Amino acid sequence: MHSLIRAEAATSERDRRLSPAVVAELVRAGATRMLAPASLGGRELDLPTWVAEVEDLARADGSAGWTAMTTSATSSLAWYLPPETAEEVLGSPGSVLAGTAAPLGRAVAVDGGHRVTGRWGWGSAVPLCDWVVGGVVTDAGPRLAIFPAADVTVHDTWRAAGLRATASHEWEVADAFVPTRRQVWPLTATADAPLARFPFLAFLAVGVAAVCLGVAARAVEEVESLARAKTRQYAIAVLATETGAQLDLATAEAKLSAARAFLRAEVAARWADAVAGVPADTGGRARLRLACSHAAAEAADVTRLAFAVGGGSSVFEDSPLQRCLRDAHVAAQHAMVSRRHFETYAKVRLDVPVDTTRL
Repeated sequence: MHSLIRAEAATSERDRRLSPAVVAELVRAGATRMLAPASLGGRELDLPTWVAEVEDLARADGSAGWTAMTTSATSSLAWYLPPETAEEVLGSPGSVLAGTAAPLGRAVAVDGGHRVTGRWGWGSAVPLCDWVVGGVVTDAGPRLAIFPAADVTVHDTWRAAGLRATASHEWEVADAFVPTRRQVWPLTATADAPLARFPFLAFLAVGVAAVCLGVAARAVEEVESLARAKTRQYAIAVLATETGAQLDLATAEAKLSAARAFLRAEVAARWADAVAGVPADTGGRARLRLACSHAAAEAADVTRLAFAVGGGSSVFEDSPLQRCLRDAHVAAQHAMVSRRHFETYAKVRLDVPVDTTRL
């Protein structure tokens, strides 16, 4: 699968969507349902394994890794749905679920549910989906509503600097009926399993961080290969013999390895709590989010270093280094890995009042 993803990456970026072959392989391999219950045909991975698999997919191509990450993270919603609804949405082995949690839809109460109208942005993978999740506002408060793809109109708006093949377009529904059974909030698990005990809002933050690390790892891989073969203009030896390049490569590897170790250590600690049935405390959740934001920031720095070491070779469209640079920086802009989580962590650590409801 990874070799196919690498081979198709340039075409996917050009077309601003993953190639049909890559989509089919992701679905076949269960990469879009990695966190869904095994009872529904999901892979029900433990979180440390999920993080490693997402990073590996993003190393093959950032957009493919992102698509697998966001669909599989959304598939974890099955743990919070009534069993009959989870079966309806994810019972089919090839069913794909993604969407936008921001509460941008307006819901009007009707018999048996709500009629919803709204338009959302950042709809990564929505064009691939059988079902789409959207945050809505009801008279009783926010909800996550699940729409069949037939109710969704996708607008071609994703013309971005990076992650171009994620198809993160705007999408909308107009007066769509959503029965009560396909609405959820607050997020109360309907099953007792480690994935159901892990903080739901942290899935996306952890996944985004893993994508960032995968893209940065690809950048280091590419520039190492380039350094062994490239001789700069007017130089007499390959780039790998230059002290400046050696220092930059070593720095990039150190930054990447340290960020990965921090993220994986925090994921492992929080996962151990979930397995043991220990509620996630505020300090632990804040530290996990710190590790996610740190990973994203360091990954962006690593791709900048790799791009700079590559010199003029990095700027051409056929160089994966320029794609890594753009993908890592777009991924690191995601709100779930914003640097404001550094501030949140510090306030929690220092007992300064702060809103922790979205940790």
